[in-house]
Amino acid sequence: MFLLNNSDIENILNVKNAIKEIEYAFKELQLGHTILPNRTTIYLKNGTISQMSVYLKKSDIAITKVFGIFPKNFKYNLPTNVSTIFIYDTKTGKIIGIMDGEYITAIRTGALGAVAVKYLSRENSKNLAIIGCGVQGKAQLIAIKEVRELDKVYVYDKIPNIKLNFANEMSKKIGLDIIPTDSVYSAIKSADIIVTATTSSKPVIKGKWLGEGVHINAVGSFYPNHRELDTETILKSKVIVDLKDAALKEAGDILIPIKEGKINKEYIYGELGEIIIGKKTGRINNNEITIFKSVGLAVQDAAIANLILKNYYKTLTSKN
Repeated sequence: MFLLNNSDIENILNVKNAIKEIEYAFKELQLGHTILPNRTTIYLKNGTISQMSVYLKKSDIAITKVFGIFPKNFKYNLPTNVSTIFIYDTKTGKIIGIMDGEYITAIRTGALGAVAVKYLSRENSKNLAIIGCGVQGKAQLIAIKEVRELDKVYVYDKIPNIKLNFANEMSKKIGLDIIPTDSVYSAIKSADIIVTATTSSKPVIKGKWLGEGVHINAVGSFYPNHRELDTETILKSKVIVDLKDAALKEAGDILIPIKEGKINKEYIYGELGEIIIGKKTGRINNNEITIFKSVGLAVQDAAIANLILKNYYKTLTSKN
């Protein structure tokens, strides 16, 4: 049995290849080439612990991911998201490998965000706003830079030193002009693409702030009673999700407007995989506001784990 920690995985994983792998995985999901049961979650006082599994038929890989989301972990110098991924032998059911899940979670979420931006944002999008300057915010920035030629990046976090550190670190890392702002509105007012990667339970984006043609990746919340986008934002936008069944179970950004009677479940335009395979059209003009709402799927983790495995085995072969 092999064990790979976050450092091992970071040395193996390439963001460009991760984006390609995620796009392929969502094609496979849409074509019915996966077995994907619903996620189960335990709700605790300080956070949640969840479990999700998947089998990718063509890749012949089966995994289970166990992960916790604990928003106050920064007090203990720990990441908000903590996770472990178990890889199974599909012939015997035996666990053949264990991977730290934190880096995989960040990269797979960022990679999916990049795929959504590729298909849903305007091709001439130059300015990116990131709301929430944690690990997910960084991963989204790194991945989106691979699919759009960015000019400026505006960032906001409710904790001032976090957004300042983010701007300093990421501007050096990727060579872009990263501008910390004093408010969410200041960050998004000039943005072509907006990423919300927060742990907020209440909306951080208001529909009245949005200009024509903006695209939003809403990736921070997957609780039915939490949301990052207000109802007006949803009503002004074409809404695309990772998986409709999962969104209607977990995405408060959609479930709360349904509960309010403002929309029904048919308001969801479609799934990202439907757009990738050409079953549905993504953006139809430069004035349309689009939202990609992701709650996160085990398909993403399995796709990236499979990519890591292939590279890991290549490394072992080359050493021998």
